[in-house]
Amino acid sequence: MNERRVNIISILEKTGFASVTLLAESLGVSDMTIRRDLDYLEEKKKIRRVHGGAVTVENCNREPAFEQRAANLIEEKRNIARLAATLVESETTIALDSGSTALELVRCLVDIPQLTIVTSSIHIMNLCLSHPNIQILVPPGHLRPHEGSIVGSETVEFLHTIHVDQFFMGVGGIDSKAGITEYNMDDIAVKKALAANAKQLIVLADASKFNKITFAKICDLDLMDCLVTNATLPKNLQELFDDLGTMVLTP
Repeated sequence: MNERRVNIISILEKTGFASVTLLAESLGVSDMTIRRDLDYLEEKKKIRRVHGGAVTVENCNREPAFEQRAANLIEEKRNIARLAATLVESETTIALDSGSTALELVRCLVDIPQLTIVTSSIHIMNLCLSHPNIQILVPPGHLRPHEGSIVGSETVEFLHTIHVDQFFMGVGGIDSKAGITEYNMDDIAVKKALAANAKQLIVLADASKFNKITFAKICDLDLMDCLVTNATLPKNLQELFDDLGTMVLTP
């Protein structure tokens, strides 16, 4: 394997996802050269191609740490958050999961009056401490330290009693056949409980999540009411969402 391809794998291991354009600029070659490299590396099962770039094979089943995810694709997540915030009205109750994109979203919601947020995220709770206009509803349970989320049977049982206007959910992957998937079973149980009692399920996903399958399934694609993303969808997903009547919001 040549040095450039080794460097591609190294970049992906550090970032979790890298676009073709970023790899080309970082390594001083053309987009076409990077695409050929990615095709070769995928054939050797070293990486997995996704829309616009690639992820490591390991990242399909191993969840990156929250700090790593929060530092990756920051501008993309902020764009998604700003767009998603336009869907939130005052005097409503929403749920936010423990993902890094949901954390960016809450930064855009702090001035909305009489907003109630249900969340299992310690990061979101801490951020809202200085915004008394937001009412935070916190489920019981135990702390998942590396993620900063509350999980467990008590959490799920409590959330099954809660009804919200909107649930903004981050995901590990979106695939036309596998549906919406995530890495951790505890987090999946929390997401399922919130999705079951939400009037509207809104998925927040950057381009690295398209045509990607992670460890376990959250739900089928037809349960999703709206997808907020930062990029044009792959053709197969766009056609599927058109058939399902799923709203797709892009900047």
